[in-house]
Formats: sequence, structure tokens, C-alpha cells
Amino acid sequence: MPDYTLSKISKGDYKEKSSSFHAVAEPSSLINHVKFRLLGLNEEFSDSSHISYAYRIKQSDRLDEFASDSGEPKGSAGIHILNTLKRKQMVNSVIYVIRYFGGTKLGISGLIHAYTTAAENAVAHAILKPWVQLCSLLLIHKYEVQKKVESVQKKYNANIIQQNFAESVETIIEVRESIHEEFIMQLKQITN
Repeated sequence: MPDYTLSKISKGDYKEKSSSFHAVAEPSSLINHVKFRLLGLNEEFSDSSHISYAYRIKQSDRLDEFASDSGEPKGSAGIHILNTLKRKQMVNSVIYVIRYFGGTKLGISGLIHAYTTAAENAVAHAILKPWVQLCSLLLIHKYEVQKKVESVQKKYNANIIQQNFAESVETIIEVRESIHEEFIMQLKQITN
């Protein structure tokens, strides 16, 4: 069965007994990015009760999965967010669910239902696309060939991750693993 990933950020909400649950589903291919984004969400939603989350990150044949209850009772939040990702066969994706406590305890089954529903609502609003293995490449070239390099990047749908213009142009790109050798050969031909 094919895997899927998110095209862009998607959100979903759920309310139960005055508690509100706001889910944010995002594409992510790096665990460090997930942790960095979590720090940002903790600052942005500093008045929230909990930010539970789960991710599935796939690179080559390796699949990293992780779930956090973030202070909720063990097994009441993170694993159910992760199961939402699994049911939808999503990889390189993370779902954060931000909870605002409304004053009434929901119990374990209520929390499971609320976190699952919020995560599923975020996925229901998402645009999924088939996942393909990407590889990252560092390109270093002279300014004179910049236009030629850009045309090859466009031809192969390479994603520019970072670009630095110094003595030479340094670009980190992602391209599909299946065509990266062909991509490199094209670059070599145009830049000598």
C-alpha cells in the first residue's frame, strides 16, 4: 500500500464539556523540525493545558514513530493521534493537538475520543499526496551558470530548502530519490 503525506498545514477542532482541542497537522521530514515546531507552539499557546502530539517520519527503509501524552494520563492522547496517522497511511507528517481545559474532567475514554476526533478533523481538512522518497543535495556553483541551474531544478521539480549567495551560490535542494542521478548528470553537463 502506498504512503501519503500532507501537501500543507491543515487544522481541525473539537469541543467537549467546555474543553477545546485544536489540532494542527503539518508535513515534516525531520525529527528536529518537529521538536523545534513544538517549542514554538508551546510559546504561542503558553496558556494551553497540554500539547500532545505524534509523528511518523520515513526516510529510505526507516520509519520513526513517536507519540507524547504531554502530561495527560498515560495512553489517553498521543498514541491515538499516532493511530490516526497510521490509519491514513501518513508519513513525514506530525499532528499537534492543543488542549484548553474547560473545568470538567473528561476521563480516559473522553480524552481518547476528544484527541482522536481533533486529529481526524485536521486530517479530514488536509490535502494528501502520495509520498515519494526525497534526497537532499548541496549544490555549489558560480553565478554565471545560475540561470542554467535554475532551469534544471525546475525541470526536475527540485525543492529549494536553503540558498546562500556568497563567493559562489550554495543551494540545498530536495529531489526525488529515483531521479537524483539523472539530475546530477544534467547539472554536470550544463556546468562542465
